[in-house]
Amino acid sequence: MLKEQVEALLQENIILKRAVGIQHERRKESEERNQELQHLKRMVTQYQKQLRTLERKRSIEDVSSE
Repeated sequence: MLKEQVEALLQENIILKRAVGIQHERRKESEERNQELQHLKRMVTQYQKQLRTLERKRSIEDVSSE
C-alpha cells in the first residue's frame, strides 16, 4: 500500500513538472510577443512623427510655391 502511494505521488510529480514546464514556455512566449508588440508600437509612433513632419514640409512647400 505504501509503495502504491509512493508510485502515485511520483506519477503526480511527473505530471506537475510537465505542467510547470509548459506554463514556463507559454509565459516566455507571451513575454516575447509583448516585447515585440511594444517595439512595434514605438515604431508606429516614430513613423507617425515622420509622417507629420513630411506633411508639414509639404504644406510649407505648397504655400511657398504659390
